[in-house]
Amino acid sequence: MPRVGEVWKYVTRRDDKAIICNVCGAQLVCSGSSTVLRLHLQRNHHIHFTEESDRGDLPAAHSTAEKTVSVKERCPKITELIGIDSSASHTSQSSKRISNMLRECAAQLEEGEELEWHSALGDGDTYPPVIEDDISMALRSYPLGSGGRRRAAELKTKRALPAGGGGQDWAQAWDFFRRLNERCVECSLCRKQLCYHNSTASLREHLRRKHHLGDAEGRPFPDEGSSSSESMGQEPELKKMAVHGAEMAVEKRDEAIDDLITGMVFRDLQPLSLVTDQGFRRLLGFLEPNYRLPSGTQLAAHLRHRYTLCKLRLAHQLRAVPCMALSTHGWSTPARRAYLTVSAHFIDGRWRPARCVLSTGPAATGSRELLRSALGDLGVPWQAVSCVVRDGGGAGERPADNCPHLSCAARTLQQCIKQGLRTEAVQDALLSARRLVAHFQQDPRATARLDDRLAEGSAEAPGPALLLDTPCHWDTTFDMCRRLLDTRWALRDALQQEEEWEGGEPTVPDLSDAQWELLRNLLPILKPLKVALSFLGEPQNASVSSLLPCLHGVLAALGQQPVEASSACSACGAVCARIRSEISQRWRLQRDEELPDNPAVLASFLDPRFKDLRFLSARSREQVQRRVKALLSAALPEPRSPSTSSEGERASAEPKPSEYDLLFGEDPVDRLPELHQQMESYLAEPLRKRHTDPFQWWRDNAHRFPALASLARRYLAVPATAGRPFLTSGRLPDDTGAALSPEDINRIIFLHQNFDYIESLK
Repeated sequence: MPRVGEVWKYVTRRDDKAIICNVCGAQLVCSGSSTVLRLHLQRNHHIHFTEESDRGDLPAAHSTAEKTVSVKERCPKITELIGIDSSASHTSQSSKRISNMLRECAAQLEEGEELEWHSALGDGDTYPPVIEDDISMALRSYPLGSGGRRRAAELKTKRALPAGGGGQDWAQAWDFFRRLNERCVECSLCRKQLCYHNSTASLREHLRRKHHLGDAEGRPFPDEGSSSSESMGQEPELKKMAVHGAEMAVEKRDEAIDDLITGMVFRDLQPLSLVTDQGFRRLLGFLEPNYRLPSGTQLAAHLRHRYTLCKLRLAHQLRAVPCMALSTHGWSTPARRAYLTVSAHFIDGRWRPARCVLSTGPAATGSRELLRSALGDLGVPWQAVSCVVRDGGGAGERPADNCPHLSCAARTLQQCIKQGLRTEAVQDALLSARRLVAHFQQDPRATARLDDRLAEGSAEAPGPALLLDTPCHWDTTFDMCRRLLDTRWALRDALQQEEEWEGGEPTVPDLSDAQWELLRNLLPILKPLKVALSFLGEPQNASVSSLLPCLHGVLAALGQQPVEASSACSACGAVCARIRSEISQRWRLQRDEELPDNPAVLASFLDPRFKDLRFLSARSREQVQRRVKALLSAALPEPRSPSTSSEGERASAEPKPSEYDLLFGEDPVDRLPELHQQMESYLAEPLRKRHTDPFQWWRDNAHRFPALASLARRYLAVPATAGRPFLTSGRLPDDTGAALSPEDINRIIFLHQNFDYIESLK
């Protein structure tokens, strides 16, 4: 068995760090110790050495015989570090050989190389890199126990964590991370948690990719294997790059938080004074201690900047739309400030209905002025507007620019119901019903008695509570009357029980029998109106094409109500007649001469579900079809005069006669223009069911009827209702200290409605 000093007979030095094995030709790395070489020869070539210490095994290596006791005191036994159990017995010969090899290596490291440890350790308390490389090789070659794994992890973590001066790579990366536990770290810039495997490579890679730190000038962080001289030479420049990158990352994070706060203002309809609320400031201060909240003025500036960008994009989009419909929707803030919102409705290239808010201003400005200013600000010509739908007013009005106007279907139906219920008997019955419902809703004892009676009379769960209607929304009156009639017996028992307990008259009187009968007869009248409002609220019925078929269905249902001689039935008959009269008068359904020019009638003809116009007379249907043909002819370019065309062109345009003309005569289709052929083909198409989406149908069949498709894109874009209730009570409060100005409300409503649509255009 050769001696330890003879290890250099089997290897050859190539340079300062690389050594070539003479047996197998493998390249090894050795810096200051021959332990790695001996382990290679023992493991791969079974060449074992005697256990004498080798103090001068490397050529030209500096050696000394002086031993230092302090090194042993500071460094633990390597046998303890790698977890070798001398008493453990291994069944296989290979395990015994590995165990003997590790014990020999540990003995050599403990007894023969303390001088190298001393020179490498200096004033620190960690192992030198050479010894750690030797230990790492031994650890990879031996199945460590739990104690050995723990000690090895401690050594590896100790090398990665700062000690004394620390490595430059540690100082560069760990300035931006916080250690959570042994296997998890958190980035202080983005608060993302990463897995830590005792190496800063993944941390530096996160800083490069996520925060662009280390590659600002094309130079990355130093690797763990770089020399100390290179790291020291790059320290000032890399440190400066890291600090600059950190400042840029912090600025980007602050900008992102500013954008999120601005988005919360217009998405949730919050006031600008949100940043001054104590609760919001404390919450954000806890989540982002280093973030400085913007003031109300700064937040208004951010909102104005976002509004300007979105407005430019929307203007570019609307200028490319050939035709659109406008609508005006009135609403009020909780402080009773009236505003008017102007919206544009059109169909995009994929046959999807789109709605965008153009402008919002005080209602005192007037609808005409607000419409003109909204179109002027966006650069949209008035000729592109096909119709205007308003919240109120009569239909068919044609003010300036000869643009037809329609009334909002939902608002007008509510007004028709309100006018129909204005009879003395009905108002008295509804007033008594509201008083009774309010009593059982506000008195806890009365509510408990009613719930007990409902639970006793039904084996199932108690029915829904009583509902109080809203006078401005008369469709809720139907629900109030229906629930009252369903719980009539329980209400009477609860009132009798209240009278017995209190020994007198009940707090609220019950309805009379005539009033109960009036409410019962009122339900069949209100039900068709409630169904009509629900029908118009569905997405496929948002177009005005569904309006007139729905209204004629309501009139037909109201005309079938029985008329009896009782006073309750006579009162309900008067209500029914008044509602029918209001509907016919407000939409001018009896004026046949105005129907061909009505946008709602033209839209119904272009809807594949209602193109037969069964709700009109035969004469009115013919007039509508002639009107559509005139619109199609006006949309086409004017043909050239015969004098300007050559004889060859005229001859090619004329159809050639066929032999079959002798039997059947001239083919009528040859003389039919292309537009008329499209009309005939469209009318020959079967009717679609009511749940069919007309926009999807035209998307699939627009190539078959191109002329009619352009006309359908114009009239199907007209909405049946003027606006949606996008503002609810309490969502946009007026602050006493910093009230929202009309300009701020305009920007908030504009971004609230249009931001997602504008983002989808990118």
